[in-house]
Amino acid sequence: MCELGKRLREAREAKGLEIAQAAEFLKVRRAVLEALEECRFDELPEPALARGYLRRYAQLLGLDPTPLLALYPMAVAPEPPPIPAPSRPAWLWLLPLLALLALLSWLAFRGLGPSSAPAQAQPAPASPPPPQQVSLRIATQPPGARVYLDGFLLGQSPLEVRVEAGERTLRIEASGYRKHEQVLNLQTDRNLSVALTPLPPAPTPPTQPAPATPASGLVLRFEGTSWVRVTDPRSGRALYEGTVSSGAQLSYPLPVSVRVGNAGVVRAIVNGQDRGLLGRVGQALTLRFE
Repeated sequence: MCELGKRLREAREAKGLEIAQAAEFLKVRRAVLEALEECRFDELPEPALARGYLRRYAQLLGLDPTPLLALYPMAVAPEPPPIPAPSRPAWLWLLPLLALLALLSWLAFRGLGPSSAPAQAQPAPASPPPPQQVSLRIATQPPGARVYLDGFLLGQSPLEVRVEAGERTLRIEASGYRKHEQVLNLQTDRNLSVALTPLPPAPTPPTQPAPATPASGLVLRFEGTSWVRVTDPRSGRALYEGTVSSGAQLSYPLPVSVRVGNAGVVRAIVNGQDRGLLGRVGQALTLRFE
């Protein structure tokens, strides 16, 4: 395994993410992430698109993409074409070699052979400069909107990030507002302020009774998709493990230990009191509730 794949795999395993979960978060095929971790660059798409996948994967894992992009090969060497079998007798191939040897002997006799002076060393090719990065600051109205760049979630507004310069696609989403999308040509630092347009009110559905919240114990409410593992800290027995979709709810008596892969979409209610979201979007952490 090359250094690039080793760093990616170690960072993913440290976050407790399966490769299938990472592919679901990034909305890319699992085979793309497997090829990056196993350094099978010839199975990836063209370098520009593959580098975009690498940058998004590194940011999901909390890594600085710049040194990883420097490890990605600028081009994948194609396999050499097969050498065709000779179609004439093998001894005929010796004729050009004999003619060349005769020419060199004649030149040496006339004093016109290759110079005995040592060949001048050619300078080593300069390494390509690292990709230029610029600062991108985004504020939205309302605040707290989800900000995506090239399809990868950067976080919630307001935010400031360092991104690779060039033409990038910005998308901003918030519940109850129209999606905002535009193409940015990032060459210098940019400050953006975006006011989202509210959606028209939807027809009121028939009233459904809200799920009852137990007066005691822990309730986990999922406002997005996340992997979760729930264990009994006293016996170490696993009570639940799997990927839970948005809108679901899990309840357990205390004490209980919880590990999540996307803390920013899991809300904890302890003994009937809302403790808020467990952490940031994309953050993996373990908490114990007494």
